Amino acid sequence: MEAKYGQVFDGTSFESVLPPPQPPHKQRDPTPLDNNVNNNSNNQYPVPPHSNGPAKSTIFVSIPHFRDGKRCGQTLQRLFASASHPERVHVGLIEQTDTEHPRDDPTCLDEYCKLMGFETKDHPPGVAHKGEKQADRDSVRKACPRAEKQIRTLRFHHLASKGPVYARAFTRKLLGNEEFCMEIDAAMDFVPGWDAKVVGQWQMTGNEYGVLSALPFGLKERERVENGREVARQCAIRIGSEGVPLYDLHADGKAIGLTQPLLAYTHSSSFAFAKCHYETNVPHDPFAAQLLETEKFPRFARLWTRGYDVYTPSINIVYKANTNLHPLHQVKGHGEREERKWPPNDNERRDAHIRMKVLLGIHHGITNNELASLGGGNSIGGKMSTARANLGIYGLGKRRSMEQLLEFTGIALPTGNDGAGQHGNDGKGCTNLKWVPYDASISPRANLFDETGKADDLDLDPEFPLRSLPDATGGQYDHPFPMGNAAWDGLRKDPSAIKNLDEASSDVPYSMVFLLWLIGLYVWYAMFVGSNGSGKVVAGSDGVRSRGGSSKVKRKNLAMPLAERSLKHDLLNKGH
Repeated sequence: MEAKYGQVFDGTSFESVLPPPQPPHKQRDPTPLDNNVNNNSNNQYPVPPHSNGPAKSTIFVSIPHFRDGKRCGQTLQRLFASASHPERVHVGLIEQTDTEHPRDDPTCLDEYCKLMGFETKDHPPGVAHKGEKQADRDSVRKACPRAEKQIRTLRFHHLASKGPVYARAFTRKLLGNEEFCMEIDAAMDFVPGWDAKVVGQWQMTGNEYGVLSALPFGLKERERVENGREVARQCAIRIGSEGVPLYDLHADGKAIGLTQPLLAYTHSSSFAFAKCHYETNVPHDPFAAQLLETEKFPRFARLWTRGYDVYTPSINIVYKANTNLHPLHQVKGHGEREERKWPPNDNERRDAHIRMKVLLGIHHGITNNELASLGGGNSIGGKMSTARANLGIYGLGKRRSMEQLLEFTGIALPTGNDGAGQHGNDGKGCTNLKWVPYDASISPRANLFDETGKADDLDLDPEFPLRSLPDATGGQYDHPFPMGNAAWDGLRKDPSAIKNLDEASSDVPYSMVFLLWLIGLYVWYAMFVGSNGSGKVVAGSDGVRSRGGSSKVKRKNLAMPLAERSLKHDLLNKGH
C-alpha cells in the first residue's frame, strides 16, 4: 500500500501512517463560554490552537550550557541569522562557566558578541581594575547586535551545577511575555526560516496544548535526511533497573514523508516547541538534580496528564553540531556512559531518583529508611500518597490518569516492591496513536492530589518574575476564545511591550561583589574569631556543642528528610 501520509520505522519494521482526522476547530462553536473556559466535558478533540501566525508570533528560546560558551555563541549567531523575523526572537541563557577564568571558559554571550565583531579588552588583574573591566563589558553588550534587548542571561559557577534538568529550571527567571517557547541544546544549527516553519508546524497539530519535539539529527546527516524527508522518532520505552521507564539517548526509529506532525509518546528537551504556558503549567523540576535520562519519562507523564500532547514534526527544524571547541568535550564524565560532566553528588542523585519514582507511584527499590522520610501516614501507601501530594505542580495533573498513560504508551510499571509485572513496549504501536480525550474545563495546573488534604510539605509553585501574562500566576487565558486570549492582543499590536529584561541578568558589578565579600568576612570574623574561639563548634555523636562552653544542644529525634528538602530550601534562599 502506498504510504500517502508517510510511514514510521519503529526499530524493526515500517508501518504506514493513517489519514489524519478532520481539523477539530471546524467542528466547534468558538463562542466564548462562562469564565472563558471550555465546559464541554465530553470533548473528543484537542483544544484548537490560537495564534495570529508566524509573522506576528514572538518566540522565547531557552539555552542552558555547561562550560560550552564557544559552541553556544555560534548557536546564537545561527539562531538570529536563520530566522525570518529575528526581531521577534528572544533568548534566555543559563550559563554555567568558570567565572574566575572567563578567557579559558567564556560565556555564550561574550562569544556571540565576539563573532559579531565586539570583544572585551584584556585588563590587568586586581580589584583596582574591576570597574573599568565592567564598564568595558557593558559597552560591548550595548553595541553588540540584539544583546541588550533580546538576550537575557543568568550565570553561575560551574561547580554549582547539578545537571541539565536543574539548569533548565532557571528558565522561569528569564521567561518574559513571549507567545511561544522553544528548548534547545547549546550546540545547534537551524533550517532557513526556522521560526516561521516551526510556528506553522505547531499550527498543523490543531492543538493549543500541542508540543513539537524530536531528537535532532547531527549536522553530518543533514543532506541525507532532508533529501529523504526523514525525521527522528523515538519508539521504544524500556523499564530501568528500579522500575522507572526510560527512553534511549538516541532515536531508535524514524518518520519518513510525513504530511503533518504525528502524535507521539516521547519527549526531548534537546528540541521542544510549544506555547509558553507549557513552561508555566509544567515547569522543569529543580529538585531533579543530577538526573539525565531518568527524568525524561516522568516529565512526559507530567505533560500528558496535564493535557499536553507531543508530536513529531514533519520536517527537521534544528540539527545538532558536534564540533569540539573546549577541552572539556574530550574529558570523560561520570555515569554509565561517562556523559555527566557536571560535579557529581550521589546523595542528590539518589534523592532525585526516588522523587521520580514517587511521582509515578513506584515502590520498587525504595528502602525502609527512605520510605520513612517521604511523609506522613502509617502505611506504605499512605506515605507514598503524602509524598506524591507534596510534589504539587511538579507532580501529575488531573486531565488524564496514570492508567490512561500506561495504556497509551503500552508499558506497565512494577506493581509491588519486588518489580513484578513491569514491561516496556519494544517500540510497538508507535505509528498510529489515538488522541486521548479529557475534560478541558479542568485546568492544566490542577494537581492530582489537590483538595485531598494529603500534602504536609507542599512544594511551592515557581514564580516567573518577568512574565505578566495570566498563565504566570495560574490563570488560564489560553483557551480558543477571543475573551480568553485578550491578554495577547496588546502584545501582538505592540511588540515593544515585551519587557527590557536586562535586570534578569545575574552579572553583578565586580565592585559590588567585592564589597559584599568584605562585609561577609567581617561578620564571620566577629562571630567566630573575635570571641576568642568561643564560637567554634565541633560535632558530637548526639548533637553539637560549643568548644568554649559546657552546654550541649541535642538534635530533635525526627526522621531525617530526603536531601531534596535541603535542595528546596537552598533554591528558595536563592529567590524565585
